[in-house]
Amino acid sequence: MNEGAPLVYGSCGYEGGVYMVAGQIDRSRYPVEALGVGRSGHGTPRRWPRKERSVKPENTAFSYDSDDSSQSSSASGSNKSSEKGEVPVRGEGREWRGRGRREPRQRRIAPERYLAASYPFQVKFTPDNLLNGSEWDTLSQEIWDKFVKSQQTEETFRKKMNLWRYLYISIKSMFPRYGLYVVGSTMSGFGLDSSDMDLCLHVRALAELEPRAHALLHLNYILSHIRSFDPGAELIQAKVPILKFRDERNGLQVDLNCNNVVGIRNTNLLYCYSRMDWRVRPLVAITKLWARAHRINDARRRTLSSYALTLMVIHFLQCGTSPAVLCRAGEARSRAQNRCSLGELFLNLLKYYAEFPYEQMAVSVRAARRVPVWECRARAAAAPPHHSPAHWKLLCVEEPFDLTNTARSVYDPETFEQIVSTFRSSYTRLARGLRLRDAWPQR
Repeated sequence: MNEGAPLVYGSCGYEGGVYMVAGQIDRSRYPVEALGVGRSGHGTPRRWPRKERSVKPENTAFSYDSDDSSQSSSASGSNKSSEKGEVPVRGEGREWRGRGRREPRQRRIAPERYLAASYPFQVKFTPDNLLNGSEWDTLSQEIWDKFVKSQQTEETFRKKMNLWRYLYISIKSMFPRYGLYVVGSTMSGFGLDSSDMDLCLHVRALAELEPRAHALLHLNYILSHIRSFDPGAELIQAKVPILKFRDERNGLQVDLNCNNVVGIRNTNLLYCYSRMDWRVRPLVAITKLWARAHRINDARRRTLSSYALTLMVIHFLQCGTSPAVLCRAGEARSRAQNRCSLGELFLNLLKYYAEFPYEQMAVSVRAARRVPVWECRARAAAAPPHHSPAHWKLLCVEEPFDLTNTARSVYDPETFEQIVSTFRSSYTRLARGLRLRDAWPQR
């Protein structure tokens, strides 16, 4: 195009067009008459021919007029209209219409969301740094193999989620204001395939009713429904009342509490710790299996609960190793990395609690250090009535949120001595042989 020649930029339906000149326009050199406005011939303004708008048929398929040829050309980015010398008129094209308001998607309940999601806990691959060519390799491999065989499988997890869904729907239909949550090892990542399923029934607390009496009241409401599929369901009237029942169809043992909401918070805390280091879960699993084999993992028989054992392992990984494997909750991890193998950590765990000063110190995950027992007793004396200094006797493991003693079930001196001697004897035998069977009961 010649320099200074006019460029036409469309017509808006009125006589004449809009003209522009390439380059800098000097009004003195290019008066309006020089552009040929109003003259015939070469300078006559061009008009784009109007295209007749097609009549829209009454019944179109998708609320707009569409033919396959126009869709394919526009979708492929072709410029067929320009090749023919045609320029579309403003407003020409598909005619869109607003559709009716869609029905809101029904929100899925929590059990269904877990059933639809992938199971994140089952380990299927061996970590690259499990073995390091040291004397601990055999013991580390034995611990890992035992963990893989005993971990909670996806099949068991889905059975628990289906049971949760059934109980959630049935309880909600009778008591709409009740909430039902899965807590404990099922959700924290520390579950074994043989672990019980822990549920928390959440009800709005009443200020004029004592919490334990309130829990017993609502658990009795649920008991009649539970006995419709498990006649042997039992309500244990402990300090924290528990409704125990069994799902015979799936072979699941269930513990249902009421308003023990601290279980929801510590489940989230344990889940975070289980994700910090790949060695945490197998170390907790092997400690539970070891305690079960020695019969010191049953709170009903005045020994340690699985939750107390889990806290003891996490505390050891905070304080019993150098550098620490786990940090205190809310703090940044140290740059120094602990590279001890699984076998070495398990042996040091047994040694740590074989030599622990139980009379003076308490295990604390919250503080990531040993806490004086007198301090725990003084705090319990100043706390509400459900806290008691008498709970801090022989073996003290602090609960991170409500600061109670999770090992208060160990109140018998004979049972306490059995637990400590089990740690000592297992450590002595394992240090001598470095085989996992050495830590198990000797026949």
